[in-house]
Amino acid sequence: MSDITVVIPTLKQSRDEIPTIESIPDRISINIQRESPISRARNRGVERAETEYIVQLDDDIRFERELWDELVSTIDRHRVMGMADWDYDLIVTRMIGFHRDVWKETGGFDERLGSHMEDTDFVIKAEKHGCELVSIEQDRIEHVPHENRIRTFDRVWRLFYSCAKHPRYAGRLMRGTLL
Repeated sequence: MSDITVVIPTLKQSRDEIPTIESIPDRISINIQRESPISRARNRGVERAETEYIVQLDDDIRFERELWDELVSTIDRHRVMGMADWDYDLIVTRMIGFHRDVWKETGGFDERLGSHMEDTDFVIKAEKHGCELVSIEQDRIEHVPHENRIRTFDRVWRLFYSCAKHPRYAGRLMRGTLL
């Protein structure tokens, strides 16, 4: 599939600082979005993409070509594929692929959430719209370690906001965050 744009949200100034680029096949369009918060960068990347399929990748990952091929052959109009999350039995945007229409129908990434849980919100909305969520095992994606900058207060307000927005998922969100 060549009708794909990769969106990489980052605040890094140089392409040389983004190890993710090494894993992307040469023929694929790469759209680097240097906006903050990350949810805004994710949305601008989709808006500026000229393709039907979008793959969003964190700026600090590496993966094998086999995983890329699996991802692009799996995503379609009703299937979103991404890395399995840690807490909610959903998927996250460290690596995620979807059809542009899924983004349009769900309203994209909630920019109020800034740089945390915007991915959880997006995949919940995708699932509510009837999309199948397909997980990629975490160990198939190499992540460059870095400091986690989310504070407890930020995590708590995002949890309550998300539970109010998606009450059917509140139990899952609370268990995943608190346990």
